[in-house]
Order: sequence, then structure tokens, then C-alpha cells
Amino acid sequence: MATKYLQHFPKPLLDDLVAGRWLPIIGAGFSKNAILPDGKQMPLWADLGSDLAGELGDYSSTGALDAISAFEHEFGRPKLIERLSEALLITESRPGNAHQAFCSVPFDLVCTTNFDFLLERQYESIPRNCTPLVDEEQLSINVRDSGVSLLKLHGDLRHPARLIATETDYDRFLDKYPMLATYLANLLITRTAVLVGYSLDDPDFRQVWQIVGERLGRSRRMAYALAVGAKPTDVSRFDRRGVKIINLPLGKSKYGDVLADAFKELRDYWQAAVIPSSQVKEEQSLRELSLPVDALTRLCFVAVPLSLHSFYRERVFPLVRQHGFVPVTADDVVTPGDTILPKVDALIGRSLLMIVDASSEFTLAEFRFGIRRLPAGRILLIGQQGTRLPSDLASYLYIQRPDVNLEEPDAFLESVHEWLRAAAEDLRPTLLAEPSRLLAAGENRAAVISAISLLESVLRRRVDMPAVSSPRAVTLRDLLHHAESQGLLRDTPIREVQDWLMIRNEVVHGLKNITKAKAERIVSGVQVIAQANF
Repeated sequence: MATKYLQHFPKPLLDDLVAGRWLPIIGAGFSKNAILPDGKQMPLWADLGSDLAGELGDYSSTGALDAISAFEHEFGRPKLIERLSEALLITESRPGNAHQAFCSVPFDLVCTTNFDFLLERQYESIPRNCTPLVDEEQLSINVRDSGVSLLKLHGDLRHPARLIATETDYDRFLDKYPMLATYLANLLITRTAVLVGYSLDDPDFRQVWQIVGERLGRSRRMAYALAVGAKPTDVSRFDRRGVKIINLPLGKSKYGDVLADAFKELRDYWQAAVIPSSQVKEEQSLRELSLPVDALTRLCFVAVPLSLHSFYRERVFPLVRQHGFVPVTADDVVTPGDTILPKVDALIGRSLLMIVDASSEFTLAEFRFGIRRLPAGRILLIGQQGTRLPSDLASYLYIQRPDVNLEEPDAFLESVHEWLRAAAEDLRPTLLAEPSRLLAAGENRAAVISAISLLESVLRRRVDMPAVSSPRAVTLRDLLHHAESQGLLRDTPIREVQDWLMIRNEVVHGLKNITKAKAERIVSGVQVIAQANF
């Protein structure tokens, strides 16, 4: 994966990203990346002060906060809200490419001191559930499993009484909103703050940051600020306040483009690193996830409500395996810090198919991750009989599931079976060629893993097995013995195939390196069996 900006991020900070310990704090500078009508610009904090000071006659302000405070004193709070809404182009501004890239990183919590709604609009367009947290009583709401919490530290223009914009607002912040200040302080204790488009000039944040520093001293977590082409004096200002600058080179690119590319690289890094850093509970899933990120796996991501897990594992998972795929759920993988959204996004990104029982808010959220990653024909959408899907999902293949506690699900299972059969037929030529492609690319280890997965897929489809209590109990070694008796291994001795399995297992668990010659023998041997049974 070619990167341009990732090298500027310290390894401990990237580790925190993978572990879900980032606390992004978005400032006014980030809104400069918005898409605006021709000839208009998004003002920074200082620009707002200058604009309002100009409407105060011969008044001489000492800074933005002083000018905004004087404007409210002279014309009242309602007029201040109106002028801020006009100046910030609330109705006209749209998220830019930097907003799009930032919101593609699956953060569960984002802070902002901005009054605008650019982040909300971008999350809505993805779409991804975004819950703005403005009032203290909202802090107990937990929506992070299915979306992102947007903590608006200064309020926004839809909540005039909550807005932190004047000297009085700032002076009263800690006393008037003690729970919010405590909540922010706790976040700064447990997470790594990463400031974007932020100048450290906001008094409320500086107050809380100072309190955390006084109470924790050297135990306070390091904070970082993302900057583009920052001058040495700016770097020193941040460093004096305990914030390290990540200074991205500007070069010939625009400021917004640099940020967009940086967040895209961070997203790709997170997705590539979160699974290798995780514990995978199921051996079959582990084998598929040990393949390179650009390799085809046989994973079928299954998103179901907790109440239906047993039914799907007992009745649907065997169908998935029967057609040569490997079912996997979010619960099968334990990530660092159990970062749910990045884990789901990464698993879907590695999967070939997706089955979603869209009868809960969280599985619907998982589905919306899926539609960004997989073609529509690779997703099977399921809902309980009598329920209606959201109108924007009407174009996806949808089958209804009966109440499995009250009715026999035979017709439903047959529909799932037919969808899996069609998917297997459609994908079989590509999967048949994958081991050879990996071998040609020099991926000897991956070629062996992919080849044995291909072998198992072919045998599960072709071997005539006697009735068993659970299809899951049928191992690949069981399949081999029946395949030998049915002449499906052609002229390949079963002992040789068993050696291939042992080599694959050692490769998956990192116990063995494999030469190109040995990988070629395994791949070609599997291809002979697969071609004969195609």
C-alpha cells in the first residue's frame, strides 16, 4: 500500500488508532475545506471577529472574542445568531473532500468546537447514523455500536442558549456545564486527542486541558495536532502547551487535498491493521483472514441480531459452508479495545458475500457498511415477515423470514440455499484461478492457503456424505476419506493431500515458511482435483 503522509504519524499514535483510542477534535480551520458558492470563503474565528467588529462603528476590539461579545451586548443574542449563521454560510456550505475522507474513518466519537453542520451532513450522505451531543443530559446516550457520537463542545446554531461564543459564555463554561467539562476531561485522560483545523485559542478547551495537566502531570496522555505546512513558530506554540504537531508537507497540493489524502491513508491503515491485531476465534475464519488484504477470501459476513444467533449458526451457517464459503460474524473476532465499527468495516472489506438480517438498528448499520464495500448482487437482505424496509433499500434482493420460534423456516432456508448456490456458480471461475494468481504474484504462503480453501470448497460440493448430526462436524479430513472412496481425488494419493493440509496449517499459524517449488506442487495438485470436479 503506497502512502505519502502515513510516515509522518508516530507509531504509538497509529497503534492508538487501531485500538480505537483516538479523540478527534475538529476546529474552525477544517470548515475551510467546505464546498462554497463561487467567490465565497468560510471565515476562521479571527475573521468572524473582524466582520462583526466592522459593524460596531468606531469600536476598537482586542480580538475575536472581544468583538463577538461586544456585538451581542450591542445588538442582542438573536441578532448574533443570525449574523453567525450568515457568516458561516450555514444554508449554502457543503462538505468537501476532506470531510468525506475524515468521515470515512470509522471513529465512534468525534468532538468539534464548530457551530456548523458540515460533519452531520457528510455522515448523513454516507449514510451513517450520527448523534450530535449538545446538552449534558445527552451524554449518557450510547449509540457508538451503530454510529458516531458528535460531541459539539460549543453547541451549535440550532441551540442558541447552549452556544459558547462570547466572553460570558467562556467564563461560565466550567461552572455552567460541569458534567460536560468532566466528560471531556475523562476523554482526554483515556484517549489520545488529535486536533484538526485547531489553533488552541478556545479558552474552554485550554481550561480543561490545563486541569487535566495539573491533576495528572507527566501521566497526562500526549495530544497531537494535525497541520499542513506549519511554520516552526506554530510548532513551538503547540509544543509549549503539551501538544505535538504532525506537520504534513504542503507541496503543490491544496490544504484540503492534503488532509483528504492523509485521512484516506489512515482509513486504509486502520482497516489493514485491525484484523491482524485481533484474536480470531474460528479456525476457518482465521485461515481466510491470514490471506493478504488484496486476495480473494471465501468469507461470508453474517450480520444478525443477538436473539437470532443460535438459529443462524444452526440452520444458515451449514448452508454457507455447503456452498464453499466461510461464515463469519463480528463476534468471531476480538479486536484491540473491541473497536466494533472498524472491525465490522474491515471484516466486510475482506468478505466475498454478506447476509444481513436487517431486523435491528445495528444490523442495518452493518448493512450500510456493506453497500460501500460489496456489489449489490453479493448482499442478501433478510427481514421478518410483515416488516417493511426503509425506502432506500428497495433495490436490494430481499427475502422474508418467518418467526422462527413459531413457524418452520423450510421455505426461507430454501431461498437462502438458492441464493448461495447462484453466488457459488458465479464466483467459481474466479476462485478457481485465485491460487495460481497468488503464486504468480510471489505470494507462496497465500497461494497454499487459497489452494486448500479451494480444495475444501470443491469437496464440500461434490462429496456424497452420509447423514450426520451436524454438517459443521464434517472436517476436511473426513471429506478426504469419502472423496478417496468415491474416486474424486483422481490419481493423487490421500497421504499426499493430507501432507498439503499439514503444510497449510503450519503456514497459517506462522510455523513454517514455504518455497516456491513446494507451493507450486500444492497449487498444481489441487488444480488437477478441482478441474476434474468442476
